[in-house]
Amino acid sequence: MAWLFERMIELAAWVAFILGVICLIDAGYMLVQWGMARANGESAPGLLYQSGQAAAGFVMFALAMGALACIDRYVFDLPEEEAAKRK
Repeated sequence: MAWLFERMIELAAWVAFILGVICLIDAGYMLVQWGMARANGESAPGLLYQSGQAAAGFVMFALAMGALACIDRYVFDLPEEEAAKRK
């Protein structure tokens, strides 16, 4: 059962990584769209707001990935390494 839980933690970290990359790309795209609208003389605060939301999503997913990596390291990997040292 521990093996399955560890795989689920790793899968969740991969999902957080992929979603973080998607948010980062979205933030960059919205920022470029805002810059293009600004260059055309338009006011597009909605694009800037959406870019900020996507950037916040990137930070959130990065923190989630870090937390999941810590869980994987200290709950599963570290006890295995200590047991291997004792042998």
